[in-house]
Amino acid sequence: MFSRKPTLRSILFVCTANVTRSPAAAAMFSVEAKKSGQKWSVASAGVTAGRGYPASPVISYVMFQRKVPLTDHRSQPVEAKLLKKFHWIITMERSQRDLILKLNPSVADRIFVFRELTYTAPLERPDMPDPTGKEPDDYRELLDILNAEIPILFRRLESRISDVELGVE
Repeated sequence: MFSRKPTLRSILFVCTANVTRSPAAAAMFSVEAKKSGQKWSVASAGVTAGRGYPASPVISYVMFQRKVPLTDHRSQPVEAKLLKKFHWIITMERSQRDLILKLNPSVADRIFVFRELTYTAPLERPDMPDPTGKEPDDYRELLDILNAEIPILFRRLESRISDVELGVE
């Protein structure tokens, strides 16, 4: 059967349950892509996600306050067929990357931990903080981090895509 490679401008954000971190990152990345004029395919999933759950009410409210709605989000689990649709697979934690690699080693050249791509120096804590079940300020802190780091991630991916398109990689 014919297997098509995913477009270079496709990204899947992955967290645990796909109701807080990855949907927030996907929504914010979509805003960044739209600002750039680039067309991207953006989605999110979770390594232990159920199917069809809305985003957490707290993250939805905090995102609404920042004018980035999550009203249409529905959770979905990470599955092999989903991984084939996206070139970039960005996890919120190292353990999520490791689990996906264990089950799908073929994605090794396309999977990264979010904060390992946004920092040049090693971080003491490279995992994205998980505010689930905590105070609203913890959710705001997550969004502050994403707000600062999504543009960095976007620029780094665009640079890598340019290298591929120019044949440098």
